[in-house]
Amino acid sequence: MIDDRTNSARLRDACIEIVAEAGTKAATARAVAERAGVSLGLIRHHFGSMGQLLAACDQHVADLVRSKKEEAIAQGAGFDALGAVRATGSDHVMGYLAMRLGDDAEGINDLVDLMIADAEGYIRAGVAAGMMTPSDDEHARAAMLTLYALGSLSLHKHLERHFGLDVRSADLPAQPGFSRYVKVQMEVFSGLLEPSVLHQYAAVLDQLAQEQR
Repeated sequence: MIDDRTNSARLRDACIEIVAEAGTKAATARAVAERAGVSLGLIRHHFGSMGQLLAACDQHVADLVRSKKEEAIAQGAGFDALGAVRATGSDHVMGYLAMRLGDDAEGINDLVDLMIADAEGYIRAGVAAGMMTPSDDEHARAAMLTLYALGSLSLHKHLERHFGLDVRSADLPAQPGFSRYVKVQMEVFSGLLEPSVLHQYAAVLDQLAQEQR
């Protein structure tokens, strides 16, 4: 299969992969260039610096998440706050966020703020669709839900210890702990969704739990 990505896209994707696998510190200019299969000088040519390359990675990940979340809202919003991240089609987006969110690095504040702003839009769409209850402070609710979701991603190892669930995985619903994980979220955030939607989710989760036995 021919790789028809531009050199800048190869560098961006290589950087995302390295961060996802080993963290931001591992994403040196040399490592990224070698993974991308291009010359080292192309990083400066296309991005200017590694800091700017990481910022481009942050923006790309945020764009992927936004696109998939908008599709999910249009089809009927899911309860899983990280569902759109898994739906991006990239095996490395979840790992990238898990590694990158814990870094005190340039661009992270912008990435989180962007995701909160996007979440506010998704929630308003969910309210308009009759799936979610309204709030007097939609921005605060969007911030809380986004930080909760991203926090669980950053603490994925501990979530796996307590729920037997790897939230970075694309096959999350197939994991044995999935039903328990979503049910407890529904209890904690029961005021977020309309009762009829909660009932629908509960029925689906019960069926899934029976199938996995």
